[in-house]
Amino acid sequence: MKYLENILEELNSSSKSLDNQNISSEIIKSKQVFTHGLGRSGLVLKMFAMRLAQLGHNSNVVGETTTKSIHKDDLLILASGSGNTAQVKIVAQEAKKVGANIILITSNDDSEIGKIADHVVNIYSKSKYDHNKSITIQPMGSLFEQTLMLYLDSMVLQLMNDENINESDMMKNHANLE
Repeated sequence: MKYLENILEELNSSSKSLDNQNISSEIIKSKQVFTHGLGRSGLVLKMFAMRLAQLGHNSNVVGETTTKSIHKDDLLILASGSGNTAQVKIVAQEAKKVGANIILITSNDDSEIGKIADHVVNIYSKSKYDHNKSITIQPMGSLFEQTLMLYLDSMVLQLMNDENINESDMMKNHANLE
């Protein structure tokens, strides 16, 4: 499968930009964790919020009907390939007003939201607006979204290690009304 091999090579290259980008300590010290992104990035963040809940963290997805209020000691994790998505920027600005800690995961190291965020995790890829085929053969933000998912899954493993949580512990918090 020619394209699958290309994608795996791109993921390997992109993931190398994430060395030493560990956000687990920020998650651990937060009372609540909020995630927000749009489109496919937002879907990846919803998956991460689910894993955080299974780890026992108080996690919220911005925009859901059960999302709580964000406060000073809380963490907002944003994902935006361009780092300039208007709705994501508005959420960042609102969180900043209450003094929440903000992490942006992006492919743009010079973004508007990055200037608001307390921490920026930069994934080497391209946004949907970039047509640079030397970075990836994949359309739009696919490489960013795939790397985002793998990065956040690696944070789940890091949190399991840091907090001494195993899969059996997580299953106790897994949905049972399925």
